[in-house]
Amino acid sequence: MRNIYLLMVVTLIGLNACSFSKGKTEGIVLGDTIQTASGLKYYYEKIGKGRKVEVGCELGAFLSLKVDGKVVWTSEEEPDSLYTYIAGFSRVIKGFAEVSMLLREGDEIVAILPDSIAYGARGAGDVISPHATLVYDKFKMVKVGEHKGILADTLLKTLEFGDEEAVMEKYIQITTTSDSLKYHIGQDHLYRIWDKLSKADQHKQAAEIAACFADVTKDNKLWYKMVLSLENLGEIKEAKENLEILIGKEPSNKEMADKLIELKAKLSEK
Repeated sequence: MRNIYLLMVVTLIGLNACSFSKGKTEGIVLGDTIQTASGLKYYYEKIGKGRKVEVGCELGAFLSLKVDGKVVWTSEEEPDSLYTYIAGFSRVIKGFAEVSMLLREGDEIVAILPDSIAYGARGAGDVISPHATLVYDKFKMVKVGEHKGILADTLLKTLEFGDEEAVMEKYIQITTTSDSLKYHIGQDHLYRIWDKLSKADQHKQAAEIAACFADVTKDNKLWYKMVLSLENLGEIKEAKENLEILIGKEPSNKEMADKLIELKAKLSEK
């Protein structure tokens, strides 16, 4: 769990003990602090000359994160010493996403994120305390890859103007042709579509999309997401029956087993 929290933390590093100059200069001056409307503060230690970050670029950054003056995570512990993510897609906190979009390859900055654009009142496990300021005492944008389309966004846009069949046609077109070279693809994109539909309370569509993708990819996680959508729709019996089939394929999956107990309890209450 510690590593998960810290990877998510990979979004900001707080420098509590620094004093910051106020005021905005014209152009970038090394060491001068820049503050954005969100409360993000950062200053340049080195100005890069490489590609500018934009949505759809794969990024590689060397990071060191401090909280209360102590380093709580560093990408130096990773195999290649880089934290890699996709701008506009990878799950990072608000402040980390904001500062990333301001950079270009070769930039080295220090970034200070107030809790309002970090982990807020909830904190992050036993690593980031509630209302903590995050300080990236090292934030080096080592790699900015070429822009690629984001599969999840493209399929969601297709769904706005079409149905599940249109989405599946688009998915097959992108993943089985040379178009695949123009996109970031992978199962995470399919999970993201379900997540967004679910958060919008579009549970019927989420269930149908999850079932379509699960049938094509044979991904049990997508079948499980369909079960969750059926539960959200109040179709408890159908959710239970589908989950029992799924558990037959993954008998040691505790999350599914616990959910089955919940569904049985809901049915007994009816």
